[in-house]
Order: sequence, then C-alpha cells, then structure tokens
Amino acid sequence: MAMLHDEEHICKHCNKKTPHIHHCTPVEEAKRYTCGFCGTENINHRHMCKEKLNNIKFYCANCGAVGVEETDICNPVPIDAEQREQWDKVASKTDTEVLDSCRICGQPVSPPGHFCDPKYPYVCEYCGVKVETGHHFCKEKVGNCKYDCKTCGRIAIKATDVCAPFKFRD
Repeated sequence: MAMLHDEEHICKHCNKKTPHIHHCTPVEEAKRYTCGFCGTENINHRHMCKEKLNNIKFYCANCGAVGVEETDICNPVPIDAEQREQWDKVASKTDTEVLDSCRICGQPVSPPGHFCDPKYPYVCEYCGVKVETGHHFCKEKVGNCKYDCKTCGRIAIKATDVCAPFKFRD
C-alpha cells in the first residue's frame, strides 16, 4: 500500500526502520489514506473491504495484524485454510463492501468478534446467554479453552476467536 509510505517509521514491534507504516501499528498512530482496493477515503490500515480481504495473504504471528505483502507486517505467516474459511464466512454474511473488523488486528469479524474487541449484541454459542456489553466468559467457554491471545491475553476455544492465537493445550 503505497499510501502508507513513511521513510522515517520505526516499527514498535520489531524495532526495524521500515519504508511504510507496518499494519502492526496501533490504530491511534495510524496514518489516513484512500483504500487502493475499494476507493474509500480517509481510512486507516485496519479498514477491511471485500476486495482487500481477497488479497490478504499474511498475518503477523506477534499481533495478528493482516497484510497483502510479507513486508506489511513484522512477523509474517501465511494465512491457513481454517482462517481463510472463517473470513470467507464473514464476507458472505455481509451485504456491504466494507466488512466489520477487529479494531486491534484488523481481521474481518462478525459478532461476537474477537474476544479483545467484542461486537454486540451476540448470543454465546456455549451457554446461550445474550451478551450486550462487557466481556463474557462463562463456565462452558473457559473450561474448554485451548488458546490465549498474544495481544490481549484472553483465552479462547478456537484460534479464530482471538487476534494472535497461541495454543497452550490440546
């Protein structure tokens, strides 16, 4: 994304001088630009439209940020089939070109979203409670967790429930 170019940027995650703002950059430090995929103006690197999603190839193993090119993120890992399938489900359920995304990592999400950035309202798929505010951690969910998020530390049953999953149990 040429519009994210900044010769003086030092990434806070990898401490390297980069020729652009890494997609790992926190939202509050993000520059504004026009999306090269859909033309939406005055957006930041967390913007996620369907066309951009089709071109995403990597995510950062450190923070979960996503990018089209390896150089967009600090620790690039190719998107696996499970993640791609999850994103395709999100895109197919959305009528607009711009997808709802996690404000922490930029990955496309639908309610309940990632545990670090919940999208309300939603019904907990584990206990059936309607959640309208706050973080919901019911006994059914907590007892079956296998992952924690490297970004926020919250735990999850599925890797796709957090930005940067780390498997701590089988």
